[in-house]
Amino acid sequence: MRRRGRNRPNAKGRNENTTKRFAALPHEILISAAYRGLDLTARALLTEIVMIENGRNNGSLWLSVRDAADRLGITDARPISRAFEMLQLAGLIAMTKDAHFSVKASETSRARCWRLTWRPCDNKGASNEWRSYRPVSGTRESRRADKGQRAMARYRKQCAQNKMPVVDFTSMPPISL
Repeated sequence: MRRRGRNRPNAKGRNENTTKRFAALPHEILISAAYRGLDLTARALLTEIVMIENGRNNGSLWLSVRDAADRLGITDARPISRAFEMLQLAGLIAMTKDAHFSVKASETSRARCWRLTWRPCDNKGASNEWRSYRPVSGTRESRRADKGQRAMARYRKQCAQNKMPVVDFTSMPPISL
């Protein structure tokens, strides 16, 4: 019996079933000072923006503060506004079109439009503005980034020394209930 919806590669080696999408955040970004300096709301918002991007629409990622708050389950819009500002300041996203609600027609009233700076946009390469971001020293963001960077350095050092607590489940006898 053949199952439906299986991922079978086509002649070019790509899967035919494209419904199983994922949101990719490169490790290079995850360990950067730009990402480490973000608060949890900004990190969650970045994930929501990455979910909107489908590989062809970077630069046309429409997301308003109200919709972002709904997506994150937050009733107060102020943390979301701050998160958008933090993401822009860190160089992880950039606004391509500002919001305008002067005319209340569906084709002209729009939320802000965003792009991910590490992805190509409009046949141009990635701008990677996040690479040059350094939090202002003495701020909450710089303390958060420094603490995160130290934790990552400790983790890499422990991995290199084989000091990580790892359980080898293949060598354990099966548990009988």
